[in-house]
Amino acid sequence: MRETEKKSRAWVEPLIGWSILVIFLVGGFLTLIETTAGPIRARVSGVVAVGEVEGRDIAVVVYETDTFPHLDLFRVESMGHSVQAEAFDLDTGERIWDTMLSNAYPSPNAEALAVGSEYAYVRSDDGLTVLDAASGEIVAEDAEIRGLDDDYIASLDAYAWDAEAKEIVLLDQHGTVLSIPLDSLDAAPASSAVNARWRDVLNTEEHTSGDVYYPDSWELLSYSAPLPDDKTVYADWASEGWDSDVLLDAASGYAAGSQYGFAVSQTYEPESSDASYVFQMGELASGRLIGTVEADDAAVSVVDDGRGHVVILTDDDSDRGLLVVATADGIRSSVIGERGFLGW
Repeated sequence: MRETEKKSRAWVEPLIGWSILVIFLVGGFLTLIETTAGPIRARVSGVVAVGEVEGRDIAVVVYETDTFPHLDLFRVESMGHSVQAEAFDLDTGERIWDTMLSNAYPSPNAEALAVGSEYAYVRSDDGLTVLDAASGEIVAEDAEIRGLDDDYIASLDAYAWDAEAKEIVLLDQHGTVLSIPLDSLDAAPASSAVNARWRDVLNTEEHTSGDVYYPDSWELLSYSAPLPDDKTVYADWASEGWDSDVLLDAASGYAAGSQYGFAVSQTYEPESSDASYVFQMGELASGRLIGTVEADDAAVSVVDDGRGHVVILTDDDSDRGLLVVATADGIRSSVIGERGFLGW
């Protein structure tokens, strides 16, 4: 009997030891993932593109991330340094997808151009990238675009969005202005009207670092802003001693959100050495303050998607981008480039 017990312990004890070791290693690996998966810095392009995809209102933004000196296990092929395109659900704040566009160093400037029901379009110093709007999968790049082929130009300024025609416009190496209708992969010579609008605008100049990422945004602000009913709203929701401005819709010139019954102000304390910003949303009919979002910087982009959402790009106090969304129901923010446990 004792001999049997000795034999049993001979294989049970090593098994327990190995089990403990495996549990320890798995726990350590998961801890490493959790502590190194999220980007340390995420510098956001000053442009946001919005659209409706499979019944969801989404926004697509481009950001550059650098996790150094931490290892990002989910971007290991980039060593933690990359340019990414990310999509968010505007109603829930959920990240839908996050796609690596480049792991080159130095990073190419890049920004979102447009979002259709099928495709999202991004321009960069490398050319044009088309992504599946639902999944974020890269569908075509540069020479893979039919009708453009090897005549593509590797320059951010050779591509633009024509909101009137709802087309991507681009310049090829022969100086011809081409266009790609929204949700198409085919480039063809632009119409005479589109050609006239863009032939002297598109060019092959290279951006210097930072040109795309920090645009002048003062035209988005005003202490008073017109409303569609010929009235005026004033930025008077700020605390005493704070400066405040109403955010404007660049397309209409009205207070952003006013067609949905609300307005958003941007306030900050000018005397503070560590100035922070607060976005305050108020109901126009009652003047009631509905909600606030804190940020570390001013708005760099304000977009009205025409479907009840005012989308604002800014930064938080951890050097990360923020996507702030205001609707008639309230205001909230999503961190751009954030990755949680196991990369999600």
